[in-house]
Amino acid sequence: MRLTDHTDYSLRVLMYLNQRAKQTTLNEISAALGISKNNLIQISRRLAHAGFIETSRGRRGGLSLPPSTGALTLKEIILKTEESFEMADCFTEGHKDCSFLRGCLLRRRLNDALKAFLESLGATTLNEVTPGRRFLEISRPAGQ
Repeated sequence: MRLTDHTDYSLRVLMYLNQRAKQTTLNEISAALGISKNNLIQISRRLAHAGFIETSRGRRGGLSLPPSTGALTLKEIILKTEESFEMADCFTEGHKDCSFLRGCLLRRRLNDALKAFLESLGATTLNEVTPGRRFLEISRPAGQ
């Protein structure tokens, strides 16, 4: 399975914002991550629409991460950013070109692999994969 560039960039932006506890401009993110500002505009719109980031416009505008986003699992993020999980043509609705379609074991195995992939991501939070944040999450007393 290969994630789209959109999901890859979305995860990088979320990790970058998670390292900082402050509002950050698109220009700063673009320079730090090597992602074009045009791509960042599209990504930030989708991330804001999903509720993962907060945006503010104007001279002092930028992007910031609500504290709750760090606790989201990678599965939750990827399910909102990835457009399709069709691993092969036979996953496409209405696909009938394959002579093995009825009772296909390959499709079942690929589907099982996809479920296992997503399940493993469901056990990992954004904080756990953000450099410098994992220690904070582990060392924080319960309930805080």
